[in-house]
Amino acid sequence: MALLFVSAIWQFGEADIYRGIEKIRSKLLGSSFNQITVYDEDGIPMQLYPNKERHYNPLFVAREAQRANLQRLSGEDRQDFVKLTDWLLFNMAQTDSTAVVQYYFPYPKYNQEVPWSSALAQAVSISVLLERAAMDRDLEIYATARRGLHSLLPGKAGLGYAISDSSYWYMEYPADQPYYVLNGMLSVLQHLHYYHDLTRDPLALEMYEKGLRAVKAKLPDYDYHGYSYYDLAGSKAGRHYHQLHIRLLNQMLEIEDDPILRHYRDRWQKHDSYPVLWQMIFNPRPKRITAFTLAFISLWLLISLTLAWSARRAPSDPEDS
Repeated sequence: MALLFVSAIWQFGEADIYRGIEKIRSKLLGSSFNQITVYDEDGIPMQLYPNKERHYNPLFVAREAQRANLQRLSGEDRQDFVKLTDWLLFNMAQTDSTAVVQYYFPYPKYNQEVPWSSALAQAVSISVLLERAAMDRDLEIYATARRGLHSLLPGKAGLGYAISDSSYWYMEYPADQPYYVLNGMLSVLQHLHYYHDLTRDPLALEMYEKGLRAVKAKLPDYDYHGYSYYDLAGSKAGRHYHQLHIRLLNQMLEIEDDPILRHYRDRWQKHDSYPVLWQMIFNPRPKRITAFTLAFISLWLLISLTLAWSARRAPSDPEDS
């Protein structure tokens, strides 16, 4: 009973379970296993990290601005959208030809030292700044967004890497040789296409096409027995990121149908639907197996104790005795 029940829950709600545990831990202990969003006194999102430190993460500020923009377009107050995009504008380091949002805390896992920038945070920030420029009819903000676009080019701000003259990779975590983080790259491509949709800027379309060429060439390297790698430095994707890869490929296919993208979308989706016990055999990840095992043992003990308690309370049967 315990094994079937835990397997069913893990099959359909594994990612939600981890998010719920993060929220509970942050409320009880003031820390998180990974990170969780909190807010400062002005309503600007911050990230609470496992070491109990809170930092402004430009990516999450830009994503919050995206949500605020959707609310604005549906008729709600635009104040939150203005406040969040003002924060991004204030925290952009600008030159005559570049404009980049910067992180002011280190990220040792990918060797990022203060200050550093991310192509993913850059791409989302550019998109919301375009929306702000359109809302205010502000050419200065539009010029900042365009400098932000130029910053993604190889050789500009360290965010783009030229695999060849016709193939670019946009780095979520910049390095001399890319880590090739897949979800960050797919997200950047979608924002480049969105930029072109809004502005018809041929540079954005060219950057999108060169990035798409790089993704299609690299996708086979991300496949691990039907599951996906998070990056090409050997990090396997957890269930959350594996499902995110599938969703991002779905969104790419809405832009244009491509047989390579469709093949890996279908393959990864098929393997994600297999029973979780099968997944743990062919895509073993120690933390995932540990969490599943602890949940199974806890439920097994609970059921066993409940059955034992019920048996003791049952009236004795003379015939049985």
